[in-house]
Amino acid sequence: MVGRGARPAVTPANDHEAFSRLLVPLIDPAFRLACAILMDRGEAEDAVQEAAIRAWKSLHGLRDQRDFRPWFMAIVANHCRSQYRRRWRSVLKLATISGERTDSADRSDDAADVRCALGRLSSTDRGLVVLYFYLDRPMPEVAATLGISVGAAKTRLHRALRRLRPLLEPEVTR
Repeated sequence: MVGRGARPAVTPANDHEAFSRLLVPLIDPAFRLACAILMDRGEAEDAVQEAAIRAWKSLHGLRDQRDFRPWFMAIVANHCRSQYRRRWRSVLKLATISGERTDSADRSDDAADVRCALGRLSSTDRGLVVLYFYLDRPMPEVAATLGISVGAAKTRLHRALRRLRPLLEPEVTR
């Protein structure tokens, strides 16, 4: 019960501005995660927008604002995985992620090699690698985002890297 003259606490659930303050810093990392999972810029943009709408609608389920980042990133990852599963892709769209080529052809080629190798991993493994290495998220947050334990996240990351290494080794000509 709120006393006379007292105002109810402002929470993201009842304040668009508070929700925006929580969401805006996460748009870029969420977009990069979506790009890594979906391998398509347009679909990644749509996925982040859809995740933001889902987050707004289910904000009442968030217990602590400090948990907003992993909670929102989990919504993004889950939406991307379900979208990826629905589409049964036969061709990877890596060129749309790379954008403009830089002056340094070697760096660009290396980046393309990494994107290609990441594209050969499962969407779950890609999301794990991107969250940990590209978005520089701590392992507990990576685990919370993916809805798994920290131990499982470490194990899956180790296995994903083991699958990724041979894809990045230079071919030896005979």
